[in-house]
Amino acid sequence: MSSPMSGGVWGPQVRPIPRLLASLPCEDAAASAGLADGRLSLQRVFFDLYAARFPAGFDRLVVANLWSGGEGSYRVTVRLLQPDGNEVARGEADLVAQPEPVTVAQVVYFPGLVLPVAGKYAVEVWVDGAPVHVYALHVVEVKPPTGDGGER
Repeated sequence: MSSPMSGGVWGPQVRPIPRLLASLPCEDAAASAGLADGRLSLQRVFFDLYAARFPAGFDRLVVANLWSGGEGSYRVTVRLLQPDGNEVARGEADLVAQPEPVTVAQVVYFPGLVLPVAGKYAVEVWVDGAPVHVYALHVVEVKPPTGDGGER
């Protein structure tokens, strides 16, 4: 163990955790086919969803996370919380971090998602049981047209 006089750090050695560069909800994501470059194609990135009635079903929600730095393997959890704070969905995935300058793309899928109410949902990203980021996903109720647009 190092002493303060030698300029060392006291306490246990802590491995560096990866830094979350971006977390994006989208309809689909795909890694490069046939190339080992780790690039990701995202389809229809959004920060709001629309439904005519609730509970509302969605075929799939995908959260794409981009990470930089860190060392080793981590467990990433993405939680979707409804407006009252209750968890409505959870996805987990392993992350094998790479030192900079490598950016690691990770995709967490939520197939057959059902959202019970309209409102401001929270998307939380956790690494090894510790929260690292949270952002809003707005779920909006859209009323269908009434059909009384003045036509006779």
